[in-house]
Amino acid sequence: MATEITQIDTGTAPESLLRELADYYDVVQAEDMPDDPPTPFEMQLADWRSLLPHLPITRWILRQDGVIAAVAVAVIETEQNLDNGFGRVHVHPGHRGRGFARQVATPMFDYLESQGRTRFDTWAKKDKPVEDLLVSLGLKPVYGEKRSRLAIRDLDRDLMGLWIDRAQERGADYDLQYHRSPLPDHLVDDFCDLAYIMNTAPREDFEVEDEVLTPQMWRDIEKSVTESRCQLHTLIAVHKPSRGFAGYTQIKTQDLQPDLAWQWDTGVHPDHRNKGLGRWLKADLIRRIVEEYPQVTRVDTFNAGSNEPMLNINVEMGFKAVHVSNTWQGDLATVRERFRA
Repeated sequence: MATEITQIDTGTAPESLLRELADYYDVVQAEDMPDDPPTPFEMQLADWRSLLPHLPITRWILRQDGVIAAVAVAVIETEQNLDNGFGRVHVHPGHRGRGFARQVATPMFDYLESQGRTRFDTWAKKDKPVEDLLVSLGLKPVYGEKRSRLAIRDLDRDLMGLWIDRAQERGADYDLQYHRSPLPDHLVDDFCDLAYIMNTAPREDFEVEDEVLTPQMWRDIEKSVTESRCQLHTLIAVHKPSRGFAGYTQIKTQDLQPDLAWQWDTGVHPDHRNKGLGRWLKADLIRRIVEEYPQVTRVDTFNAGSNEPMLNINVEMGFKAVHVSNTWQGDLATVRERFRA
């Protein structure tokens, strides 16, 4: 039986190949999120075509007798975190136990080493048998993450109104500014400076540098969002006396998967915390989304499992955990050597 490994660039690969890959990823999703419907192919295609220059994603497919039997993916940053490289290997349930994981991982490790990466990280669903393998490879769980979901039918709209009213009483020195991407040019520098506050979110034991968002990176993100036929909604809290940005929250809506929206970052500058701004921002923006996009039935988000303040807000809003995973990290050379042993 013949096996063949091919590297693919989803930004330029033929649509026929990406349809095959999408069918494969439906299997991956069914294992990770068995209660969810498959992501529409049009949404997957748009995401795969809309790549970020500073966050290249490389994939390899292993075919067994012409059929995709395993996939590997590598993700690196080109502007920062130059020691870290992410990788993940998945083998189709019907093709496991044949050594395909080691085969398709080889070019992934080659690539990460060629890019000068010395640390390797991956993620796995919590409390699954694969964790024993990760331990044997020298990896350690360094960061717990929850994917939570708000079913719009469960949203307490009266509570959202109460949060907004209370915040306006406590936060008389603040205004909220709503923007649909792209942000106006005169706001981009200040917004990128504000986004640095996300480095105050828990990172647990994950070895990673502070993320610096440059204006060019932000414009690339907006371009990717637009090209994937999505809209990014940003709500910024402005401190009126200083006109400085105090906090923000963002939600992405999707034309090609209109029932699902994504809650992106929410952060408040340390100098402006304990004034109810986080709840005000999230309540105001979710209210806008519900009113403008009645087709949205669920909003998903990711948070550190140790980020208690944000998780508390989400739980009060009605978010419920639907997926719990750990990021695992270790020395790339050690992981590679043990994986092929």
